[in-house]
Amino acid sequence: MSSHNDETQVRVYFCRNAAEGGEIPAALSKLEVREDIVLEPVPCGGRIDPRYLLKAVESGAEAVCVLTCAHGHCKLIEGNLRAARRIEAVRELIAEAGVDPDTVQLFLPETDGQRAVEAAAERLAKFVDRRHGRARKVAVA
Repeated sequence: MSSHNDETQVRVYFCRNAAEGGEIPAALSKLEVREDIVLEPVPCGGRIDPRYLLKAVESGAEAVCVLTCAHGHCKLIEGNLRAARRIEAVRELIAEAGVDPDTVQLFLPETDGQRAVEAAAERLAKFVDRRHGRARKVAVA
């Protein structure tokens, strides 16, 4: 995993196995062109180390998002379940520290297949736009 940049406002991890051919889902590719958003493919959503999520929040990220495979469709059997547990643990930790737990989000496709992955990626992109837009308004005010 790459190093975290203090100027990164949004970090998006996505499971290569969830995306067709390991490519960036089309709904996320429009986010890629923004300098303050980092898209980072991971071999499996379950391999995401909670320390990376915490470091991104600590560095001031407005949103940290993870896109995994659908329930029951993980190629590594339980990667998406491990990701869900890890993300929930991170959300609890940051809430205890006084940080909005909604900063860290998990996005799961509803079913297997590229259309479901794109739908989840689209929900993720909308969340990022809403969250990022709200943060920019606060920063300007």
